[in-house]
Amino acid sequence: MEGMAKKTVVRIDGREFPIVFTLRTLIRLKDDDPDFDVSDISKKLATPADMVKVLYYMMADAAKLEGKELDIDADWIALRTPISPRRVVALKLKIIHAIADNMAMESEMDEDENREVDLVLQEIQKKSEKTALPGEKSQPGE
Repeated sequence: MEGMAKKTVVRIDGREFPIVFTLRTLIRLKDDDPDFDVSDISKKLATPADMVKVLYYMMADAAKLEGKELDIDADWIALRTPISPRRVVALKLKIIHAIADNMAMESEMDEDENREVDLVLQEIQKKSEKTALPGEKSQPGE
């Protein structure tokens, strides 16, 4: 998986799960909601059900990239994720950072070819900065 996508790790109920944002994830989200726009991911993460769905898709894709099948389902995530606002926001930030990391990886490869700026990535990074908790990292890799 190393060469294909950058992974971010989330912890739920004492277990660690890598998450990635792939084209497959995007396709699944668009199939669920044709109006889905990755640059406004924070809107999609606003409801707990949608947050769990996005997290599940990203976990399943990370497992698939590692040649594994995810051994949990979305219901497992919903049952075991603490409901505290701080924990929910921390999960949302992990999701946003994973998306930004994977889009940056694509952007870095594209920059070598034509030096274009990835506007969607910039928008996600701006929104990530606005939603960071005090004392939390506001950018991936900080």
